[in-house]
Amino acid sequence: MSAQQDAYIAELVLSRPAVVAAVFLGCVVFGTSALAVARWRGWRPAPSVLAGCGLALALAVTLARPGVLDVAVLTADPVGTCLDNDFSLTGSLERLNLVMLVPFAFFATLATRRPLVVALLSAGFSGAVEVVQSATGVGVCEAQDFYNNTVGAVAGVLAGWLVAVVAGGSRGDRGRGGPTAPDRTAPGRT
Repeated sequence: MSAQQDAYIAELVLSRPAVVAAVFLGCVVFGTSALAVARWRGWRPAPSVLAGCGLALALAVTLARPGVLDVAVLTADPVGTCLDNDFSLTGSLERLNLVMLVPFAFFATLATRRPLVVALLSAGFSGAVEVVQSATGVGVCEAQDFYNNTVGAVAGVLAGWLVAVVAGGSRGDRGRGGPTAPDRTAPGRT
């Protein structure tokens, strides 16, 4: 498969009005929610909003596509019907699955400085999406999609962690503004 075929797949997916609308609406909803959580938790606001938009993009590309609620593929056992296939990057759709969670994982790692938590959440999210696709008829549950999504998310986490380390953000710097110096003006201090 070539880069030209990959670009064609990306163009095909993003040319669908339902996907574009879902990305826009998802960015507004998830971006606003991420900003609120970032302010509450003391995370970095800009990467938090971008992580929310990355999640919206992944959901839109996965769930807002043709075949939504296809009754022919509905199942009462979504996990049992998962295709047991292996990790692969041979086709454009496999490579699309590889990069699907990279923006979310990258920016969530920058926002929270918690790479392990972000990697685990990304894997859990990917697994949940596969089950939902099968249960609702949006698509089929494939182990390969889970593997590709998770490997891509881990790469995004590693890239985010590397950027954070190079930029000088340490573990002690996360949270509500990082470590604070003792208050020298408190009563009893001279």
